[in-house]
Amino acid sequence: MYITHLIHSTFLIETKKAFILFDYYGKGQLPEHFDKDIYIFSSHSHEDHFDMKVLELFADNPRAFFIMAYDIRRNFGDRIKSEFPNVQDRITYLMPNRETDIGDVHIETLASTDAGVAYVVTHDNKVFFHAGDLHLWIWKEESDRHNERMSKAYRKRIAELKNRVIDYAFYPVDLRQEEHYDKGLKYFLDNTRTLKVFPMHYFENYSTTDKIFQNKSLSDHYEKIVRIEHINQVFFFEEEA
Repeated sequence: MYITHLIHSTFLIETKKAFILFDYYGKGQLPEHFDKDIYIFSSHSHEDHFDMKVLELFADNPRAFFIMAYDIRRNFGDRIKSEFPNVQDRITYLMPNRETDIGDVHIETLASTDAGVAYVVTHDNKVFFHAGDLHLWIWKEESDRHNERMSKAYRKRIAELKNRVIDYAFYPVDLRQEEHYDKGLKYFLDNTRTLKVFPMHYFENYSTTDKIFQNKSLSDHYEKIVRIEHINQVFFFEEEA
């Protein structure tokens, strides 16, 4: 299995049976050919997570299936229906706390602490978690009351993953939060059974990786954290026979 970090929060997974693409927004180097089913997940409508380009690229591919958060339908649904009428039967819009099967993938959604949803995707006996913008968004310029409400909501969301084995997670680490940047990742790893995590949401600031591995608060989890150093970085993992 190959997992490619394209850019920011965009990842492409290639298994023996399918491709899974998360939060493509028009940047990052995609393969020229897709010779298997491709499941295209968009976690929410923010411009650094979704762009109509993804439909331009894949609408004419009958093996492409689109899974989109409910806010994308609210903000772009009419335009999608008008510009890409041939893809309507291959789009599934999901609210939080929903569960469905599409082709070879089983999909569950969690509510975000920002916009849209996070995805738990089971495929070929592996569980992938893409957080989207589900994260502990603590900002020093916000009030203590606001940050406490955020913390409470975040802990509630992560509790929904308790006792679930997550083989590969994709989780935000955002240096704009300054001294709070590591708190979400630490809480997530402390409170889930995650085997490997790909930090994301870097805005191409790959010094973030060095900062993570210099952070003693995360040292208990170093072996789980994948070192991401540049766009279009490819990682290989053995698949079970």
